[in-house]
Amino acid sequence: MIKLYGMGLSFNVSKVRYCLNHLNLKYDWVQTNPIAGENRTPEFLNICPTGKIPAIEIDGFKLFESNSIIRYLAASNNSALYPQDAKKRAVIDAWMDYAAIHVAQALGRVLFNRVFAPMTGQPVDQGSIKVGLEFLDKYFPVLEKQLSQNQYLAGKELSLADLSLLAILDPCELAQITSIDKYPALKKWRAGLKSQPFYQKCYKDYSQFVQDAISAQAAR
Repeated sequence: MIKLYGMGLSFNVSKVRYCLNHLNLKYDWVQTNPIAGENRTPEFLNICPTGKIPAIEIDGFKLFESNSIIRYLAASNNSALYPQDAKKRAVIDAWMDYAAIHVAQALGRVLFNRVFAPMTGQPVDQGSIKVGLEFLDKYFPVLEKQLSQNQYLAGKELSLADLSLLAILDPCELAQITSIDKYPALKKWRAGLKSQPFYQKCYKDYSQFVQDAISAQAAR
């Protein structure tokens, strides 16, 4: 049995859930909340030495880092999401790295300071928001060009690159990143993937899910 450790607010956890759902793999979701320090317990650190979410455990095999997890899941299940061909994998890996290293880092600056810092009582860094938005203005056109020429991020077929980027972009509306609306190919691509079962099994819409979670937390 697969155990997934994490919380629904994390888009990196969403990334793994999308993959699990697409592969039709059953899993136990072990709610692990970093805000409450549940990622620093000896039990969790035995599973994930970095104390980060997500992490998985499969019959004693433990793995962390969301991109590594979804690569393992797809490869071990011979999924077309991560084909055996080395060149195709290299292209998928390149777009996954671009999404994780560049897009996620920039978006994370905005998300943290506009949403999670106020929620947890931490100071808001307006300079970091400005830098994040400036970088996104450089990165979104690259994605738009790729998706205007291809149905999916790495070419003609749905791949792990799409699941990864989709999860990373999920918080855009929540973080009030309105510039994404200027890119029709990116907008169409997102809408198409969000309508698929692997996404709908997680939630109808990420932003509404997070807002509901925040409201529930505030009401306690």
